Amino acid sequence: MLLTTTVGSFPKPDYLVRARNLFSQKKISPEKLKELERKATKEVIRLQEEIGLDILVHGEMERGDMVTFFAERLEGFEMSGLVRSYGNRYYKKPIVKGKIKRIGPIALEMFQYAQSLTKKPVKGMLTGPYTMCDWSFNEYFSTRRDLVLNLAEIVHQ
Repeated sequence: MLLTTTVGSFPKPDYLVRARNLFSQKKISPEKLKELERKATKEVIRLQEEIGLDILVHGEMERGDMVTFFAERLEGFEMSGLVRSYGNRYYKKPIVKGKIKRIGPIALEMFQYAQSLTKKPVKGMLTGPYTMCDWSFNEYFSTRRDLVLNLAEIVHQ
């Protein structure tokens, strides 16, 4: 049997987009934002169950983008200002300033929450080392290879 799934992120619902903007303006608490991210995650899990997917994703509702989310939670990165990507989409491009080190769980809590919502398997979503490298400024490693290998160690952990 061929198992069905999807890849990566789902569109953020309007209420979550508004909440992220309010959070960036310090108008709502981290707890309120987390509550809405969990609500959106629950909706994404239910949608996938309704359409009959076999292996689910959590939808990445807690992530603004696939690179900054991880870089902000790893030692060795600093964040730049906004950089334009894909038309009129902007993100804070990470800058590699030192050896990259994992300082604790990054995606575990939301993965466990998403898995608790369904009996079907939920894939863990990690951004790969090549993407992390290509979407970052490297001001530390002498070669791209060295940065990718350091990031591969972190993904492996």
